[in-house]
Amino acid sequence: MLLILEAVSGPVAGGRIEVREGTTLHIGRSSKSDYAIGEDSYLSGQHFAVQCDGARCCVRDLGSSNGTFLNGDRIVERVVKEGDSLAAGGSTFAVHVEATPGQPGPVPDLDAAPTLKVPGAARGGNRGKAGGLRNAPSWDGFSLAQSILLDALYRDGEPVYAVLDALKDARIPVFLDASGERHARVDDANPLSPYLAVVPPKSRLLDVLVKDGWNQGWGFYFTAGIGFEDAVYHWRSFITLRNQNGQALNFRFWDPRVLRAIVPVMEPEEAAAFFGLLSRFIVEGESPGTALEFSLGPRAARRQSILLA
Repeated sequence: MLLILEAVSGPVAGGRIEVREGTTLHIGRSSKSDYAIGEDSYLSGQHFAVQCDGARCCVRDLGSSNGTFLNGDRIVERVVKEGDSLAAGGSTFAVHVEATPGQPGPVPDLDAAPTLKVPGAARGGNRGKAGGLRNAPSWDGFSLAQSILLDALYRDGEPVYAVLDALKDARIPVFLDASGERHARVDDANPLSPYLAVVPPKSRLLDVLVKDGWNQGWGFYFTAGIGFEDAVYHWRSFITLRNQNGQALNFRFWDPRVLRAIVPVMEPEEAAAFFGLLSRFIVEGESPGTALEFSLGPRAARRQSILLA
């Protein structure tokens, strides 16, 4: 039996790690690992181990700080099979299991749910200075389209915040904790509520949010000249709304699809309350090559499309 971990995202994307029958391979950031990925700052020194015994292959977390995830679930130890998605640190691997000559291949699990492809984070370099919206100056380690998005976010010099849905990717709280940036769940009493995070222009969070979270429905960004606590307080009042019958409803405004639909049709007083002291919202568009920017006009919310090309 041969287990192959094909790196589909992260610093070694395109590479392959082979684990042969009867062997155990330790993978992590430090040189003490059998396979070291020193460029992945989200990996622990020795992050996880993979072992094949001829009948099955297992992945075991080695007490890592940021966790090991199989098909989106954080694990301690789990048997892996063909087609699984394994994520650790900022790297994601597709799992392939090959039979040795004379040995039958793995039996497909017909009852298994479809594999969840968890996006992994890539490692960025030093940030460039945000300039004009259309000039798209180079942000080190980011593509031209990503640079245009970053320019739009930071062009006014106001603090940039991200509202993030941990239900979209179980690693979001882990990345927030590891980033060192200030963050909190908007409503601690409601496990469905999103996280709010401050995202400075040189934050390591940008590698994850822009490279992997954009176009994945993770949430949206806004700019505001207010403090973190005031921003949390503002959004907390919108988490739970009541209908005409007094029934409590979760208002998922952080879902890009919802935000794109509701802001343009808000009445002036509704838009004024929703924006409060916030300046702009930036959210992914319906097509991958666009972003939408919403700001508050004298009569209604204004919408502007940003071409990310």
